Formats: sequence, structure tokens, C-alpha cells
Amino acid sequence: TIFPLLARHYAAHVQHENRRRQDRGEAPVPLDETLSESLGIKAQDLVQKTHWPNIDLIGAQLNLYWAEFQIPVWRMAERSWKLWDALSDVLAQDNILDNYDIVFFDTPPALGYLTINGLAAADILLVPLGASFLEFDSTGRFFDMLHSTFGSIEEAENMAARALGRGELSFQWDAVRAVVTRYDGTQQAELAALMQAYLGPVLSPHRQDFTALIGQAGEQVQGIYEADYRDFNRETYVRGRETFDATYAAFKQLLIGSW
Repeated sequence: TIFPLLARHYAAHVQHENRRRQDRGEAPVPLDETLSESLGIKAQDLVQKTHWPNIDLIGAQLNLYWAEFQIPVWRMAERSWKLWDALSDVLAQDNILDNYDIVFFDTPPALGYLTINGLAAADILLVPLGASFLEFDSTGRFFDMLHSTFGSIEEAENMAARALGRGELSFQWDAVRAVVTRYDGTQQAELAALMQAYLGPVLSPHRQDFTALIGQAGEQVQGIYEADYRDFNRETYVRGRETFDATYAAFKQLLIGSW
């Protein structure tokens, strides 16, 4: 998981602060075993090859959620640690971004510390949602929380930056898009139109249609693009591929525009 990278960033910060403490004649803050070991871990050590050519991943496990409890403990111990810079800093330090055209951060569906790290490191924010009132409401709340959370970070950091005469912090993305998935045009067209009117250009005009191909491919533990068309009804396969191809085309256009 990415947790060792976050731990390494924090451990390096503690080491930096310890040198300053020693200069002031203060006792250094000790590093526990986890933090000490993390200093020797590079992003390349965590990257795993897949059976797809040129597609690698850093996996996640359920115990990664433990980071949501550990990170605030670190933050309380070292208030000057900029946790939102952790992921982007270590990926840049390890030159991992030079090895790939695109890096995806698949964050939890909650605005926790892990998500904050992923969002702060991202250039494009892509938010999938279903065409239901519940998901529409929760997505709206997510954007509200996103604005208030990053706004509060900026406010706190910039207050100190202005006092020290430093440049101010500003979180920005090249593009922000919400994408309707699992869309059923016969039953959800009216709600989708309402969502489009409310979210405006933030909501992609493309809808990813619901298709039985997802469930059938999933039963075979395959992705849509791995599935053998001969294993499916021809109409189901063609319709399923079309909607995924269109979704990717819309994302590709967004990506090229941001480049």
C-alpha cells in the first residue's frame, strides 16, 4: 500500500525537525520501528507488475484504513508536517511520475486523510456517481466538503505564509468532472437532466449506460476489455463496449485538454 510512503514523508520531516531541536539544545523526538523502516522504502519497491502490459499498480488492503487513525496522531505530534504534500512529494522524489503517462489515484469514497493526499497530488478530479437522488445528494455534499476542507487548509497555511512573507498556498485542479455511471435512459433521464442543470459543466454530458456486460465479465473475473466477445450475447457485448469506449473517449479528451 502507499502507507509506507506517507510514513517516510513524516519520518523525514521528524528528522529535519530533530536537527533543529538539537541546534536549540532540545531532545530529539524518537522514531518508532515503523517510521525507521519506512525511510528505506521507495515507491518503486511498492509497484507491482500486472498481466496487462505497461500497467502497474500499488495495491490497497483493508488495513490501509488504519492510516486514517495514524495520520492525525502524527499531525498532532508535528503540527508543521504538511500531510497534504506527502504523496506528491515522495512520488516526485522517487521520479516515479517520469515512468508513466498517467497515474490514477483510486481514493475511498470519503474525504479522509488518504483522500486528501490523493486529491492534493492530482491534476484531474474525476467523480463517478449514479443517477439517483441519494448519490446526487451525497456528491453535492462531497463537493461542499471538498471546498471547505481545502479552503480551511489554505486559510491556516496562508495566515502563516503572509506573516513570514512567503508565497501563499492554493489548491487547484486542471479539470473537475463528475460522470454519471450505471445510467438507465428509460428511467433516469429526468433526474440526469436535473443533475446536469445543477452541476453544469462539472457534470460530463456523457452518460455511461448500465450494461449487463459488467456483471457477466465480473463473474469470469475479467475486465470489460479482457472479455471474449464469443462468451456473450452479441448485442450485449456491442452495447457494453460502446458505452465504455465513449466514457474513455470523453476522459481522453479531458486529459489531452489539460496537457
